[in-house]
Amino acid sequence: MRTLLAGLTAALALVLAPAGLAAAPAPRTAAASDVLVAESGARLALVSCALRNTGSGWTVISDAGHTPSGCTGLIAHADHLELQHDVGAVRVSSLTVTVDETYAKAGLRCGASVGFALSRIYCHTGAAGSAPIDPATLTASNGNLWVVGYLRL
Repeated sequence: MRTLLAGLTAALALVLAPAGLAAAPAPRTAAASDVLVAESGARLALVSCALRNTGSGWTVISDAGHTPSGCTGLIAHADHLELQHDVGAVRVSSLTVTVDETYAKAGLRCGASVGFALSRIYCHTGAAGSAPIDPATLTASNGNLWVVGYLRL
């Protein structure tokens, strides 16, 4: 998945930026966000990560195989996860949450209410219109939620 995401991000950068125009520099810290520059000059911050709960609580995965971008924190609430991504956004372009094959087999579906500095991720397993489930009840040794979004700077 990381290879696919890297390829898609590189392809999007090629489409958005004219030849010879590099992405705007971003500070290299744990919370750094990659910034893409569109041909129009618009700057988009990448907000992306893999989220996992192996039974000890939800975390943003940052290891040899996973690198988050723009995510500064994660808080579990009784009915949603709050992903913090204070990248300096002034508009929301898009943000999606996708379940991996582990959670897909269980019929989990997720959606996000997206803001400039945080997004609330709600998960459901019941019929349409069902109440969100407690994210603490979702555990899997290798199950991930994948988050990818672009916020206008």
